[in-house]
Amino acid sequence: MVMETIMQQLLGAQNVKFSFVKTVKNHTARPNCLRTIKTMSAENYQKLPSFMQEISSQCRDHNKKFELHCSFHACPCCVQCITDKHKKCQDLKPLSDILQQVKSSASVQIFEKDLKDVKENLDTAIKYLKIRISTINTEKSKAVEEIGYIRKSINDYLDKLEQDILNNLRV
Repeated sequence: MVMETIMQQLLGAQNVKFSFVKTVKNHTARPNCLRTIKTMSAENYQKLPSFMQEISSQCRDHNKKFELHCSFHACPCCVQCITDKHKKCQDLKPLSDILQQVKSSASVQIFEKDLKDVKENLDTAIKYLKIRISTINTEKSKAVEEIGYIRKSINDYLDKLEQDILNNLRV
């Protein structure tokens, strides 16, 4: 899901921040690589780490859409970047090709499965810990009750002892 979100941004959603919340009505008008990408609610978008929110499909230097990828510098490039910074770079490929390769690579699918497994494990651990906290709180309440009962018993015994001693002293 994270990889798909990054890909959607890099492939040029016109308004990156709002591309997550708009509802896509015509799926056939979208490129093939975007057909399986799901939109994200504004609330969930706000929960993303800031580094992900800052990802843009536009070049910061030229405010133009990224179209190519420079393998030498491992970065996306707009048309202006190519003439300014990548004149000598020879391995420039269309960004859509690179992203399609990344999306379809087995390592991404394995990574997504591993992340899902980790999430499930964390959910299980959280559930277990909540149960343990509840159990501990119940045991604590019982212990406090028992301490109160024992204290009352001791006090009653001491009161009886005191009364017996006082009675013996009066005789």
